[in-house]
Amino acid sequence: MKIRILLSLAALFIIFACESTTGPNEIGGNTDLELTKVGSEFGVSPKMKGIYSPALSNLRDTVKIIKNEGGIVTVKGKIVTDIDAVKALDTLFGTQNLPENIKHQIVDAYLVKYGLNIDTTDHQNMRLDFEFKMKVTSEGLQEFVYSKGDLSKPYTIVKYNSNVGDKYEFTTTEGEKITRTVVQKNEEEDWDLSFWKVKTIRVEQMMNDDPVIKKVTFITNHKFGLVGIIHEFKDGKIIETTILPWSML
Repeated sequence: MKIRILLSLAALFIIFACESTTGPNEIGGNTDLELTKVGSEFGVSPKMKGIYSPALSNLRDTVKIIKNEGGIVTVKGKIVTDIDAVKALDTLFGTQNLPENIKHQIVDAYLVKYGLNIDTTDHQNMRLDFEFKMKVTSEGLQEFVYSKGDLSKPYTIVKYNSNVGDKYEFTTTEGEKITRTVVQKNEEEDWDLSFWKVKTIRVEQMMNDDPVIKKVTFITNHKFGLVGIIHEFKDGKIIETTILPWSML
């Protein structure tokens, strides 16, 4: 049971968490953005496409920027839920029938890869804590999750002047080869962000080595940064997550 709980909580981080280029892997631009001021908070709302899930709807999250050093922002967050929701998510993610030893291996891999901290001691307030760095400028977005916080190795999520077909490629220190491909650049507003719709650039990443997730699509906007993430699971389920900067309300 404990391994099942840990697996479900680790999978939650992949829904919330953000994550390069065919050289040079650099972005410039203005770093003095309203979006990334220290103290800025974000709401995160996941939903399963085609399926209503109370377990996803009732997650309690806090995501805040706690530091900004020349556009390198530190994001700190936590997700809180209870044991009943975790059991429901285990079924929702399709992991309830996996052998316990396989679940244990998956949990350990997620904890190391994404730098997670899980506390399951209080079954009514089970916590997933995370902290990561990103570079956010007027020209694009980069992350340091895959480089485990090494600021000399930024990995690009998007450049706003990109075109469909552009690729951002890198190899991690573990030898994992990552390719992110610009698959859409929409001239009309196509993504719901609270009461508004925004134009987006969509960047797709195949998760070839992931045991649960098939593909991740980053939904980005030139003004509001990362506004969503779509996870397509290997069993065909799709989770769409909206990331809302509260400053726009």
